[in-house]
Amino acid sequence: MRHEMAAVANEIPFRAFDRDSVNETQVNEALASMLTLPLGSAVAALCAEPELEAWLDVAPGWSEAFLAKLRETVARAFGAREAAALADVHAALFTLYDLHVADGTDPRAVNQFNPLLTQARRVIERAWLGSERERLSVKTGVTDSAAVVSALKAIWSGHRAASHPLFDFLEKDATREQIVAFFRNDSALNIRFFDLLLYALIGSRVEVRRELVQNLWDESGRGNPTLSHVNLFRRLLDVAGVGQSPDNHANQLEVDGHAGYNLFMLTSLNRTHYFMLLGVMAMTELLDPSQYEKLVRGCKRVGFGASGELAYYEEHVTIDIVHAEGWLADVIVPVVEQTPSVGDDILFGAALRMATCEAYYDSLYAKLTALPASHA
Repeated sequence: MRHEMAAVANEIPFRAFDRDSVNETQVNEALASMLTLPLGSAVAALCAEPELEAWLDVAPGWSEAFLAKLRETVARAFGAREAAALADVHAALFTLYDLHVADGTDPRAVNQFNPLLTQARRVIERAWLGSERERLSVKTGVTDSAAVVSALKAIWSGHRAASHPLFDFLEKDATREQIVAFFRNDSALNIRFFDLLLYALIGSRVEVRRELVQNLWDESGRGNPTLSHVNLFRRLLDVAGVGQSPDNHANQLEVDGHAGYNLFMLTSLNRTHYFMLLGVMAMTELLDPSQYEKLVRGCKRVGFGASGELAYYEEHVTIDIVHAEGWLADVIVPVVEQTPSVGDDILFGAALRMATCEAYYDSLYAKLTALPASHA
């Protein structure tokens, strides 16, 4: 999807303007053509246009036409639950979030805080969260810290995602090629996770910073760059023959993969959803050890494991047990004790993380089992 959007953006003659005197006719024609594109492609083209602010100054009324198209697609996605619209909206949201983690030399960085793109993002986010609040049954009014921790453990242990058949398949039946395909699909979020931990630190309560910094210290290799989790995972990609990709293989993601990634970004970038992020992270720490233990056994079954090849996943088997308990006791408990009212947001974030995980695991399981070994 991302390659397709980039191709569309490159085909449209958006760069043929004199930067000193923007041609109003050309701008209007280009913007009009964008309204005919799928939402994800239109958003990708907008994000990639370095003169976007100048364009919108020339055609101020166009923004309302774009937002009308956006709202119509969003309504089909989260109201009617149309599969194509959901995929289009989550692809667009993924692209909008990319602006906030882009390298400073990326031409798209100039549009990080473009008002129209920010408004578009907020329209999608509000509709998505509103839809999920209606769809998910989450206990509310939990204000005691021990009760919040108990509820988090219950959300995790009682959810199908915590014992998903995907990981039994990877452990016992998957071919080497199917496991390699799993690595490829797992790439975008694994490589982004360091940044997500940093977002959890921003504006954090003083009392929880020790645990958050410990997580970041472990993620960064405890002072040894070669042992940073990003480098360990990149090494595994190289060993497995996947190699590196400028988009960290995000082009592999379909709607459920985008949604899982987007949940992290939504709760990281919006301060008002910070406590949801703490719930999202809690589920991640609880989920990983048992699932990755099965994955590691499956990897060794098909020949991976020599010379520390699986260090990324093996480390999460052991260290995330410690992180999970630390996150609950040293992040969730003090935060809720200070501000009991945030318990609902923590639990909603946790429930939404489990729901997106289940959908992603279902989709990936189906994808892997249908994949011919020679095409993995």
